[in-house]
Amino acid sequence: MLLIDDMAAEETLQLQGLIHLALENLSSLFLSLVENDDGSKKFLDHDTWIQLDESVPSLKKFRKLAELLDMSLKSITAGWESGDLVSCGFTSSEVQNFIKAIFADSPLRKECLGWIVRTPA
Repeated sequence: MLLIDDMAAEETLQLQGLIHLALENLSSLFLSLVENDDGSKKFLDHDTWIQLDESVPSLKKFRKLAELLDMSLKSITAGWESGDLVSCGFTSSEVQNFIKAIFADSPLRKECLGWIVRTPA
């Protein structure tokens, strides 16, 4: 997905929906990976997702991808600058390619791509 050249807005919404559907359908599998100390059932709350992200690093990236599909260009750039996207496992080239695929060519896009290139991971 991160290598796609161009995506329409409708396609990004469909992809976001598919990611959410996959996460929902896999919730019982995810819960089986983490247990409470007392053996009681867990729920997919914030703390559980943090545990899962530590156990399955690519899961954090997958979940962040769903968020990126709904974020503004400035928010994505800020996420790169803050290190949030790097902590999820994204590389500079992946973020650049994502931006090129999702956002139309514009001065703002060029500026944001420049920030990403100049800001080390």
